Amino acid sequence: MHQTQQPPVGVPWHQATFPASFSRFWRGYVVFRGRAARAEFWWWALWWAIISAAINIVYGIGLFTTPPPMPSPEEARVLDQAMQSFNPFPVWWFLLTSMPVFAQIALGVFVVVGLASLLPWIAIAMRRLHDTNRSGWWVLLCFVPAGYIVLAVFLALPSEPPAAPQQSGPPVGDRPAHPVVTPQ
Repeated sequence: MHQTQQPPVGVPWHQATFPASFSRFWRGYVVFRGRAARAEFWWWALWWAIISAAINIVYGIGLFTTPPPMPSPEEARVLDQAMQSFNPFPVWWFLLTSMPVFAQIALGVFVVVGLASLLPWIAIAMRRLHDTNRSGWWVLLCFVPAGYIVLAVFLALPSEPPAAPQQSGPPVGDRPAHPVVTPQ
């Protein structure tokens, strides 16, 4: 299938390419139904690794090229009181404001990109699980200790054909599974 002939989001695209997976990920922002092929999911995972690494490199350069300032006596007193009262907010505020501007910007960009891609990450993981004939609720394994390992294995499994839909009514065949009773 040629790159311009992509199936709609929710239909697995086994010939997904690296460049096409980027736009397909964002088009399927909140598409939780359907299926996603391994290629779609793992090409996007590679995109995410590259984006994260680039932002973290900029953050690291900004963080380690400028020495952090020493707290003033007033800030030291406030931080000391915060540590004694187990109040983390003044400590976090001091750490964030004492970072170099370059690192603050990179951290802000990472937070914005991470929050913007949270829902599509959940959606593509659910579609990928559907493609392995599993419920999308398995994505909740990420909240269990070591659940990421099991989830990664599920996401790496090959695609399986859709399971036969459950039929409501008598099975197809010569006779019904149970006697038919007609009201009188």
